[in-house]
Amino acid sequence: MLSTIDLHGCSQSEAKVKLDHFLKGTSILVKEVTIVHGYSSSILLNYVRKKYSHPRIERKILTLNKGETVFILK
Repeated sequence: MLSTIDLHGCSQSEAKVKLDHFLKGTSILVKEVTIVHGYSSSILLNYVRKKYSHPRIERKILTLNKGETVFILK
């Protein structure tokens, strides 16, 4: 299963809260999450791709679409 969360319009701290809550509430059956963060402002892009971490994230996939990142979950 896969799922998507849109972080457009969030600050970095809001994005962290939303991602933490989303991943905590996501079923263990979900193995792939697409994070839509946009790319015009590199703040969320860099945060999601480089700084954000969570125990459920096994790896991050940087897609050809610079406005999204895929998390593969444990």
